[in-house]
Amino acid sequence: MEFLTGTLSAVFWGLIVLSLLVVVHESGHFLVARLCGVRVTEFFLGMPSRHRISFKSRKHGTEFGVTPLLLGGYNRICGMESIQDDLLSEVLSFVYRRGSVQVSDVCDRFLIDEDRAYAILMTLTDWASVRLDDAEDPDDPVFRTIPRDGSFLCEYDDGHDQEVIAEHSDGDVYDVPMAPDEFLAHERSHVYQGMGFWKRLAMLVMGALVNIVFALLIVTFSLSVIGIDAGSTEPVIGTVYEDSLAASAGIQPGDTVTRIGDHDIATWYDISDALDELLVAGSSFDIAVERDGSSQILHIDIPEGDAPELLGITNTIVKVRLPLKDAVASAFDYAGQVARFALRLINPAHTMEVVGQSSSIVGMSVMASEAAASGAFDLLLVIAAISMSLGFMNLLPIPPLDGGKILFEIIQLAIGRPVSIKVQNTVSYVGLGLLFVLFVFVLRNDIVNYIM
Repeated sequence: MEFLTGTLSAVFWGLIVLSLLVVVHESGHFLVARLCGVRVTEFFLGMPSRHRISFKSRKHGTEFGVTPLLLGGYNRICGMESIQDDLLSEVLSFVYRRGSVQVSDVCDRFLIDEDRAYAILMTLTDWASVRLDDAEDPDDPVFRTIPRDGSFLCEYDDGHDQEVIAEHSDGDVYDVPMAPDEFLAHERSHVYQGMGFWKRLAMLVMGALVNIVFALLIVTFSLSVIGIDAGSTEPVIGTVYEDSLAASAGIQPGDTVTRIGDHDIATWYDISDALDELLVAGSSFDIAVERDGSSQILHIDIPEGDAPELLGITNTIVKVRLPLKDAVASAFDYAGQVARFALRLINPAHTMEVVGQSSSIVGMSVMASEAAASGAFDLLLVIAAISMSLGFMNLLPIPPLDGGKILFEIIQLAIGRPVSIKVQNTVSYVGLGLLFVLFVFVLRNDIVNYIM
């Protein structure tokens, strides 16, 4: 029963913490994309699924929601997985003149093969320039126009006229008021690929950066506002252990120690120093304490020839709140430690060492559950630790992590041309395979440790 309760608690707190951090991470990507005027069609907590609860923003057109597969989350930022093709502009205008097309229509009109036609239409779908409708026949889907206003803006564009758009439906035929190349440039200006290097970089890095900043704020708040439980330096007894020398002598929690043997006591450090000397000597001694306004002398009886290591007392626990400056410094110091730990993962000499010290979703869930049981301070620090780790790990130059995408952007800037989607996908599959192997290894360790 205890194992079941612990498991349910771990699942609950794991989902809570993971969901919170996923929303934080994806919000970073979303906000920068929207500030850059890039279309974002979906923002979901949970992995993609046909089963979902959602609502659509009238201002941005973005569909916000949650799916039952609560193992992550995602944004659909338009134009991140698009091909380059000379026929993009012609096909785009063709669709809007027809209202709706199928792959075969594009093949017949432009005399190209199905693979190329499908890739072009899926690119336009990725841009939210057309809508994919595979409800009737997934093997032969229909690609439809999406509602436009008088400026040919769609619901995902800033400044669109919602009233005009509401008068149209998917699949309406349009008389496009611009040349095909102009129409394509108009669409490209609203997607990821149409942005400059620095804007694309900001969209990629902001998810991880928000995780890191979120963790810094949590650590700073926890240390400066909630405070750390620390032992008081006052010579006041906090706890007396059962069956200890202190308990036998009658020492009680709340007693203020004023003298031990020949040692005057002013702080808890004086108590420690005095006991270190007297207990090692193995001789009995007296302790003077103040209790309820009166002084009492208590005798510590140590059997002859015995040299106990402990008296059986602890000091009182107090809340220590750091000054804001010190709290911020501690937060940044912790961030530096996590960053160095993450970088060791891509150093072959330390990879397995880092993997052995890492936690999977199971380990994180158990930590979150145990921290929640300990109190708000411990839970906040665990959330900060996981958020910080996710942020720095996501910046590692390993596709398909954000850091891997950033690496591709830098390579493209250096060579002056795009890296082909095929090459990016191939490298991403290799990176994904590596991450999967590491995940399985860490997951196995976490499960074994949890069961044992």
